[in-house]
Amino acid sequence: MLFGDVIFTGSSESLDEVGMTSVVTQELNEPIYLNSFCIGFRPHDAGLLDPEFEKHLFRSENMRRQIKRTANGVTRINVSKERLAKIEVPLPPLPEQRRIAALLDELDLLTNGLDAGLPAEIAARRKQYEYYRDKLLTFDEAPA
Repeated sequence: MLFGDVIFTGSSESLDEVGMTSVVTQELNEPIYLNSFCIGFRPHDAGLLDPEFEKHLFRSENMRRQIKRTANGVTRINVSKERLAKIEVPLPPLPEQRRIAALLDELDLLTNGLDAGLPAEIAARRKQYEYYRDKLLTFDEAPA
């Protein structure tokens, strides 16, 4: 695995969990390998996608909906590398990606960094984060 790689869960017992992602957001000091239940993607051009942006993008409602559409199965839900590769990934300019990621990181910190004694605040910030994440990561579809 390398900086910027995206790791997808290839198989799950539920549609909501299949295709969940993690992104390599730091340089690795030792080799890390994928197991057979994961699918790894590496952007063709490392300068097209900011890893901090990717980590929010692939968990946004828009991208999750696209990923779920690629899934199939009954007892085990699976996604294939071939079908995932056909998903359209929005590519705003890098400065915009970085601004979006910085804003979402800040909201995420407010959401997940609060003490357990503030459940109402946590719930409000989570909704705020999800709202802005989905607004910032919803793009007009490109003409065919």
